[in-house]
Formats: sequence, C-alpha cells, structure tokens
Amino acid sequence: MNYRHAFHAGNVGDVLKHVVLLELLHALHRKPSPVHLLDTHAGIGVYDLASDEAQRGGEYRFGIGAVLADPAAQRVLARYVAALRALNPDLAPGGAGLRRYPGSPWLLKQGLREQDRLTLCELHPQDAETLKANIGRDPRVAVHHRDGFAALKALLPPTPRRGLALIDPAYEAKDEFVVLTKAVLAGLQRWPVGQFAIWYPIKEQKTVDAWKTELARQAQTETIAVELTIRAAKNARQMNGSGLLLINPPWQIEQTLQPMLDFLKGRLVREPGGGARIQTLVKAA
Repeated sequence: MNYRHAFHAGNVGDVLKHVVLLELLHALHRKPSPVHLLDTHAGIGVYDLASDEAQRGGEYRFGIGAVLADPAAQRVLARYVAALRALNPDLAPGGAGLRRYPGSPWLLKQGLREQDRLTLCELHPQDAETLKANIGRDPRVAVHHRDGFAALKALLPPTPRRGLALIDPAYEAKDEFVVLTKAVLAGLQRWPVGQFAIWYPIKEQKTVDAWKTELARQAQTETIAVELTIRAAKNARQMNGSGLLLINPPWQIEQTLQPMLDFLKGRLVREPGGGARIQTLVKAA
C-alpha cells in the first residue's frame, strides 16, 4: 500500500488507460439498458498537476502534456479531450490551462447515465477518504474502503448484469501477477458476461507476453491486448510501456482504437524500439 498515484498522474500509462476506458464506456452506452461499472483500485479520483507529488516526477509532461501539444488530439481523441476540458474549463489547444488530471473514477462517474451504477474500491485509508470527497455524494455511486481483488469475488455479479470491471493494481508485490490472475478468473467465473479491462505495466516484453497468453488461455473467451511502449521493452528494471488486457471486448473495438493508438505512438514513443499494437489472444467464438 505504499504506491501513491499522485506521483504518476497523467503519465503515458494513464493516457493509454483512459483513452481506452472512455471508448469502452461509449460502446456500452450504445444500448439504453443500464450498466454497472466497477473500479477495483480507484485511487483518489482527481489529481492536482501543480502538487509537489506531480511536479517531483513531472511524468505528466511526457504523457498528457505531449498529447495535448498536438492540435490533432482534439479530433483523434475527441472523447478524452472533452473529458479533460470538463475538468479544466480553461483548457486551450496545445494544453495551456491543464491544471487537474482525472483518474478513472472521475471519468466513469462523468459518463454515468441516470440508469447506470458505479462501484469504486480503494484500500489505502487516506486515499479512500479523499476519493469520497472528490467524487461527492451521488446515489448512483458506491465507494468501498476495501481490497480490490477481493471485490472481484465479493461484489460480482453486479446489478445490473451488463457492465465493465476496470482492474489497475499497483504491481508492488512480487506475486502481483499471480494474485491478479486468480482474482480475474474468479471474477470472470462469477460474471461471465462482464467486460474486464486489466491495466498492466510492460518492463520486459517476453515476461508480459507469457502472462497474458496464459491468462487468456484460462479465461477461454475473447481477449485482446492493447499496448504502447515508449522504448524497446527489454529492461526489467524500468517502465517501458503499458497495456490493457480486454476480456469480452466490445464488437469492433480494435477498429475504433487503432487510429487513436497510431496517434499516441507518434506523440509518446521516445526511443527506438517503442511501438504500439493491438493483439488478438483469443478470437471471438
């Protein structure tokens, strides 16, 4: 529980995660029937980019800062930029006026319809309290101070049954991928019709490929991976990129995401060997 996302808000991993998340939510909303959204490792919901934590690492400058520097972002990433502007009314082309960065709880709440429901889980006690303050009172939203992995068993299947679980742990523990795999499979067993979006860091590509291939094999349902690396993923001691494993993804989401991924590749790759891809691990039946 040492991880605090305030140091990393708006970085390259956040950009990829939130661009994809908003498109998943949009796909769910093509139908008028209600959805239930679960964020297992929610954080505090909103981050101040002028804070000491954000300024210390300055990771947002190479993430959201680099994206907004290109005027084309407003066209290619329309939903994402619109969400940023909703939180930052003074946001101008080029990124001027960006002061706060939305975490996934804020984005999910912003997209809720009257008939939808949102459950947020955060284990860190101080962050859980901050999350409640940032999200505010809303009868459609429930905030739980609890372990997100345990929530995949305790809170699933949700009501309504259609929906999405976003899983974004800190990856602090050595066995995090093992624990994650067990939790995802348990959640999928209880909620086979649910969509699952699992964010993961990419340090050494071969290790990550082996993990996601095995998880997809055990899941035995349609699974794709959306990845962006800023350099060759060969050094296990540094963050080289990130990805989202999408289980039961929406129809044709690959076609929707590909131009966005191409744009992010052009803005965010920093060194030779970096790149972006959408990989099919298990095809739809």
